[in-house]
Amino acid sequence: MRLRLLGLTLCALGLSALTGVPAGATDSHGAADPVVTNFDSQIRVERDGLLKVSETWKLSNVTGTFTRFVVTRDHLPDDIDHVQELQDLKVTAGGQEKKTEISKSGDVTSVAVADVSGATQLDFTYTVKGAVAKTLNGTEVRFAPLTGINLTVQQANIVFSTPEVTHVSCFAGAVDSNSPCSLAQMGETAGPTFQQQGLPPGNTVRMTVGFPEGEIAANSIVEYRKTLKRAFSTDTAQLLTALAVLLLGAIGLLLLYRVRGRDRVDPRRVVPASLFSLGNDTRIDFTPPSDLRPGEVGTLIDERIDPVDVTATIIDLAVRGHLTIIEQEHDSEYARPDWELRRVANAPSEELQRYENVLIRAIFGDSDSVLVSELGRQVRANLGQVQDALYDGVVKRGWFTERPDRTRSLWATIGIAVTVLGVALTIALALLTTWGLLGLAVTAVGVGLIVVGRYMPAKAPAAGRVLGQVAAIRGELLEMDVSELPSDQHAELCSRALPYAVVLGGSERWIDALVATDDDVDEDEGFPWYRGPRGWHLQYLPDSLRNLTTNLTGALFAR
Repeated sequence: MRLRLLGLTLCALGLSALTGVPAGATDSHGAADPVVTNFDSQIRVERDGLLKVSETWKLSNVTGTFTRFVVTRDHLPDDIDHVQELQDLKVTAGGQEKKTEISKSGDVTSVAVADVSGATQLDFTYTVKGAVAKTLNGTEVRFAPLTGINLTVQQANIVFSTPEVTHVSCFAGAVDSNSPCSLAQMGETAGPTFQQQGLPPGNTVRMTVGFPEGEIAANSIVEYRKTLKRAFSTDTAQLLTALAVLLLGAIGLLLLYRVRGRDRVDPRRVVPASLFSLGNDTRIDFTPPSDLRPGEVGTLIDERIDPVDVTATIIDLAVRGHLTIIEQEHDSEYARPDWELRRVANAPSEELQRYENVLIRAIFGDSDSVLVSELGRQVRANLGQVQDALYDGVVKRGWFTERPDRTRSLWATIGIAVTVLGVALTIALALLTTWGLLGLAVTAVGVGLIVVGRYMPAKAPAAGRVLGQVAAIRGELLEMDVSELPSDQHAELCSRALPYAVVLGGSERWIDALVATDDDVDEDEGFPWYRGPRGWHLQYLPDSLRNLTTNLTGALFAR
């Protein structure tokens, strides 16, 4: 308990004050111990709550510095302290004023009087401010003039000069003791009187005198302890203000999303579209609507460039004849697989999207082939340019009014700034006031802004029809009976659809359709866009493509 710690502190203070040449100690063996033979105190309680105190200390065998203590800080519930101040202190001995030193340590104020020798009488006069506290039925003086002195007090007499009183109490012993004093009475003609016989060293005498309403003014000096509970007070004003900030912040975030972040298209809209159309001579042509590319489709759907968008683009470029993926020979069953990406010299003359050209340059540089295991740092260093080109491309198509990545970055920056401001505000308010909850509310709004910022990129109206076409294509990829495709075009059309299925879903069924083109037990070379090693069969294609996707993602995006 804190009161017990106070008692120990007082004893320690008393001992330290008497160290060196202990008060009353002598070098002669068997000399009498230093004591306070008598302590007399007259306390006049003023109407304004000030205590005018006159004390007489009769000391015996005390030599050196004499130090007495007064409890000037009382710890109450709810992190409240009542503080008392000693003012106008004067100490005399034989009519001569003595030099004193006042200091505060923890809950007590000490008064040290130097040059005390032998049998001495010290007269103290001082004023106490803050000793009168408000109660339910009036006011009370709470005062402890004898506290923790390291000498035996043989006789203590305290007399109050007061108006009408309602009750008195007095306790002696340890600071938190409930042992009554030798005498505590309300006189009919005199003020309250208190006595204590034989107070041991380190003990305390504390008194309470009660007054009816209006007799004595309360003058408590209230200070608040710095605790987490008080710093983040849940009193009505603080709690309602914090909740109001949270509510207004939530409403603001909702309005911000509805005004700036909500797509201006209906994502449930389905527009008739197909990857396949009937061409000349009953052949089936592969004709994605709006000349959509897999990388663009993935970016349009989730408004960000994912690893699957880039790997699907690489497979799409291979299928369209711009590069060839060649699986390398396996040194052993447990060897790490590898692939060679080889640029096709006589690639089709179709116009590539800018991001596709940037990706090809990032992969090959000045060479015509590269191993996936060696793509390494050069490709990752240029991947930002690929992403920039792809983001710029979807804006150029009119699907977004501004680049989604820059929109997310802007709102993330604002959210981080608000969060940092909220944290700083929380620390300041918690240290200086009881309004820490308000700072937490501002911090929560900042975190909410960071989260909402991820969804702030908004699709433009022009993206509506394209999204409807993408919905139709997804349904086709997931549900189309692949066996209906012409047998002589089966491998070609399934290969063309595969990159879109990688992005939109259903890639397994299109890979299985490619595997189904294997109608013998002989080893297979593969397709024009994918070549297997010696002894390879089409049945290995699912594992080969799965491993290829994993290794490409690692090479392109690993840090």
